[in-house]
Amino acid sequence: MNTFHQYNETDPLKKVIIGRYQGYRAEEAYVEIVNEEQKKGLPDVQELGPEFESFKHHLEARGVEVLVPQYVGKFVYDQLTPRDIGITIGNKFVMSNMVNQSRRYEAAGIFPMINNMKGEEPAILLPPGNDILLEGGDILVDKGNIFVGISQRTNEAGFDFLEEVFGDRFNLVPVYCRSLDEGKNVLHLDCTFNPVGRQHALIYPDGFREVPGIIKDEYQWIEINAEEQAELATNVISINQDTVISRDHKKCQRVNDEMKKVGIEVIELPFDAAPATGGSFRCCTLPLVRA
Repeated sequence: MNTFHQYNETDPLKKVIIGRYQGYRAEEAYVEIVNEEQKKGLPDVQELGPEFESFKHHLEARGVEVLVPQYVGKFVYDQLTPRDIGITIGNKFVMSNMVNQSRRYEAAGIFPMINNMKGEEPAILLPPGNDILLEGGDILVDKGNIFVGISQRTNEAGFDFLEEVFGDRFNLVPVYCRSLDEGKNVLHLDCTFNPVGRQHALIYPDGFREVPGIIKDEYQWIEINAEEQAELATNVISINQDTVISRDHKKCQRVNDEMKKVGIEVIELPFDAAPATGGSFRCCTLPLVRA
């Protein structure tokens, strides 16, 4: 499993990088508040540790190879959500060009892991120029499509770059999301849209400026309301088409039950510390291999 491979969001997860809780907020002088959730208060390592260890255990119990980023240093205070660092598309890996200065050095923690991976050369792609903004939480690869959320963290130049590189193999779909300044707590696309199962998707319709026709036509919706979205009920991680990991939280329970009704096994785990920083299970994972 040393070749980049991801063509669908729900294909069996074989190799993944998860967030690193060790070293979180090691030096308060470097902490930068980068989203609305963090303004409510940040967790500490003692809260994060048991939740991440349990998450890792359940992934490994399902046969997933789990990697953890190397410690970058005290100036990178948060390595919890590696999803934003990059994205595996087909048999290539695209490095993100991130908006917030405090997050740009997180990539150093995963360099040894992605450097050992193979793919069609060049297997690792770097966006040219600072005007191209991309974050992995805004990019979903599914059913021959690359859905690209365009809002506060990924821009149209990022979409154009992906279309230039992958347009001959995938259908690129721009998805315009409502951002925080529009009164919507939608940091990335995966906070408002996430394919699950064989044909379903968790979806928060109010998070879109307009829902693309292909999302209307290709997916059976499990709709999320504003309260559920605020608790990141959309932000589950699929282990395969039949299994997801989701928060064990009262405001996620209805969504979990709806997934169960359509035949999806839902592994419900306590996970409250990382969501307090703005990311749940999908944000805290960076798949390298789905096969």
